[in-house]
Amino acid sequence: MTNYTNSQNPNIADFLKRNHIAVLATANKSGEPYATTIYFETDSKMNVFFVTKEKTQKNRNLVENPRAAIAVYEADSQATAQITGRVTRVEDSEMLAKALRIMSRHSKETSEVEETPISKLDAGDYILYKLWPQTIRLGEYKYGPHSQIFDMATSAEESLD
Repeated sequence: MTNYTNSQNPNIADFLKRNHIAVLATANKSGEPYATTIYFETDSKMNVFFVTKEKTQKNRNLVENPRAAIAVYEADSQATAQITGRVTRVEDSEMLAKALRIMSRHSKETSEVEETPISKLDAGDYILYKLWPQTIRLGEYKYGPHSQIFDMATSAEESLD
């Protein structure tokens, strides 16, 4: 898997750190597309974490086809990030609990309520997912010159450390 770092991609990392709502696109094993809005958080390697529940369509799709894409939009700057990659389930109850707190905080910041939309669904237990980016592209349409609208993430050098 591609390894990205915030330090090598500060513009993209800053964009993802200040925006926490995305459209997640998945597809089932026959390729039927599905899109939904999620709250997300990133780590220092620009992996994307999000929460869902067992009986949701996005979970069923990810079980059948673990590839996904997200799109993040920032209206003020007319910037958008597109990230594609492989998604894996995180089997760590402490990380899940932390992610639920973070998603509640993001909900409070954006909608003034701590309850996230997924919390209102009676759809089984919570699941934490991690999207491992294969590609990351940031488009800055408002301020970027026409020839330099897109910023592609640069992967980290492989290390033996």
